[in-house]
Amino acid sequence: PAPPGEPLRGVHDVPYTKRPTETNADNRISEGLLNRTIQELAPVLVQAFGNVWPQIEGFEPRLGSVGYFNRNDAMRRPGERVDMLIFQWSPAPPVRVESTWLHPVPLLMKLNTTSPDHTTWKVFEITFCGQGPFATPQQILAAHARGQLRLCSIDNTTGAWDVPQHRTLPSKSGRKFVEANKGVSWGPWSFSVAQRPSTGVSLVDVRFRGERVIYELGAQDAMASYSGDESTQFFYADASWGLSMLSASLLPGVDCPDGAHYVSAANWMTILPEGVAESDALNPYEFFPTCIFEFTEDHTIWRHMQNDAPPDVQGLLRKTVVVRSIATVSNYDYITDVKLREDGEIEVFTRFCGYIESRWFDPTLNPEEANFSTILRPGLAGPVHSHLISFKVDIDVAGVRENAFKLTRVKVGQVPGGRTQFGGERKAMLSKYLEHEIVSHEGPGVSAMFGNPLHPTAWTIIDRHSTSRAGNPRGWAVTLNSWSTAQMLPSDHPATKAMPSTKYHIAVTKYHDDEYRSSEVYAQYDSASPIVRAQDLDRFLADNESLIDQDLVAWICVGREHIVRQEDLPLVSNFGAGFSLQPWNFFPQNMAASPPWGA
Repeated sequence: PAPPGEPLRGVHDVPYTKRPTETNADNRISEGLLNRTIQELAPVLVQAFGNVWPQIEGFEPRLGSVGYFNRNDAMRRPGERVDMLIFQWSPAPPVRVESTWLHPVPLLMKLNTTSPDHTTWKVFEITFCGQGPFATPQQILAAHARGQLRLCSIDNTTGAWDVPQHRTLPSKSGRKFVEANKGVSWGPWSFSVAQRPSTGVSLVDVRFRGERVIYELGAQDAMASYSGDESTQFFYADASWGLSMLSASLLPGVDCPDGAHYVSAANWMTILPEGVAESDALNPYEFFPTCIFEFTEDHTIWRHMQNDAPPDVQGLLRKTVVVRSIATVSNYDYITDVKLREDGEIEVFTRFCGYIESRWFDPTLNPEEANFSTILRPGLAGPVHSHLISFKVDIDVAGVRENAFKLTRVKVGQVPGGRTQFGGERKAMLSKYLEHEIVSHEGPGVSAMFGNPLHPTAWTIIDRHSTSRAGNPRGWAVTLNSWSTAQMLPSDHPATKAMPSTKYHIAVTKYHDDEYRSSEVYAQYDSASPIVRAQDLDRFLADNESLIDQDLVAWICVGREHIVRQEDLPLVSNFGAGFSLQPWNFFPQNMAASPPWGA
């Protein structure tokens, strides 16, 4: 008989309060309670907004409808699980349903879902038109009866401002190349592509001219952390919703060019009307979230003008193979491109796309919202928020697992014995110089750090025992190839505690089988309660293990702060952040300029 498998977790390793939202299932469980709450509030809801409430008798679908969306209340005490419910108006058909993200309704409430017994769940902290919070619907009705409740209205106009009017039509040729296998060979590169239900796209066994350089390069999680007060501040840990299965197949001619090759994955979540999703693992189906194509970029990989008469200009167009995967998580889409180039560089770049998440604004009822948001049009605010996306890169220099983490810093100091009379005053000469360090062990601020433009540093994973003819250890570097913000919230903030990988641009740890992803699928709720053996970068770094001649993993996080602007209506112009993996003294020369395999 086969040996018994080891359990991944103990029965009590994960507190029940950390369970992620199961889309639609959670809605069905809480539906009765929420319907009763809305029905109790009918006198003020209908008077303020019209009967756009499907739960209330006399509902008028021609006026559109109001639905709700649940997200985590990150500010709760340890051991509490609380949903924050936001309400949004959707125009009546045929207007596209996603315009709902730009029609917030000024009604917020919280739902305590701590208990496994859903009959004890309770609605509390209700905010109406910027007033409250009220403990119960009865308190709102009583304030209304006393004339102490101000009513407000919503913008139920729709048009070019909330629905895009200009788009590219899909290619009529469709998906001409659908691959049964997931292995790729192009130029000097070979690798396999995987698509994971929670974390999304991953490349494994990445080789350059047959030498393995990366065991695994994969997305891990994406954080969207929103500003606000105790009623409106929250964050999304998108892998807990799924960075794959809430998505659709890529659209030929829009997402991928004609001639792209498509790779399938399994999906067991189905998008239903009104934007909710149903999960059924017993009925999976095939979809196509990834495409692969060759691409000639709009610039050269090298170029030079020879200073002669006449001048002689030469260059080489940059050709690359692109692995593109797109994950949709409700209002946002993440377009991740992995580009593998002829010179050995691997560029990873994620673009943030889709609809902003907006809030209702009235300068007399909730003026404080202007501290957190850009006011986009009368009644509509766009809160500042971060997009931080994490990756795992398990680098094996030339297939070797005994590597080291080297820092090469550019610093400024005095040149020994050097003097200058620049400016008429004789003084010490300063120069830039290089400082080299082999990082000895794990730890925050030791093997985990963020880029600083005032202190440029090359981060390299090297094989100390394999050197070039010049004496340099062979390696691969991690470089930020765009401006990238880091986590701005402090380490003890609930969002940071839930996803500590967002604190660093790079963190290097020793490989362990049980340290396989940078954050938990359970990161969304009750971040103050610990998990036994959590997938948590703080835990990985805490034991200060040696990094000398070890199998190393680089955990990388890049992102941007999204300061919303009027031009983000109706959808944002895609923007993003990324990093590159570059050969660092791995080859004797530029492999694209003079490839040993010929032109």
